[in-house]
Amino acid sequence: MSITPRNLLDLSQSLIGTAVDEATVRCSIGRSYYAAFHLAKDFHRSLSQPGALPDRSVGVHETLYQQLENPTISQTDPKYFVSKKVAAIARDLKRVRAAADYELKQTFSKKVAQQAIDDTLRLKALVESRGGQSVNASTSASTQRTPPQ
Repeated sequence: MSITPRNLLDLSQSLIGTAVDEATVRCSIGRSYYAAFHLAKDFHRSLSQPGALPDRSVGVHETLYQQLENPTISQTDPKYFVSKKVAAIARDLKRVRAAADYELKQTFSKKVAQQAIDDTLRLKALVESRGGQSVNASTSASTQRTPPQ
């Protein structure tokens, strides 16, 4: 049986709704991130041509984010700016997910997990808009936050 990014996001929301410990909060963050990653990947595949490949060998996730940051479609195509915004949100979520997975001495609250869910929902809305009407030039504070210390 296969699943969708929506299934991962639903699981993230369910986990945070019932979280009684930090391990569950961290798992919620991870599921949000992977929902966002797959949404970003599907969006990239929807472009008429892939973004520019990175100059050096990097992992699958970083390759995708660099391609989304460097779209080769025309700047007049609304998906051009959607692509850049999707990359910024997904990259921010990746930083939070990596900290949740690897920085065991840090504390992660339900608030951080809820922000990851909200950011994933924002990314989902962007990729579903496809035309980019909901994209503006400003960057929200959530795309510039860092994981809690």
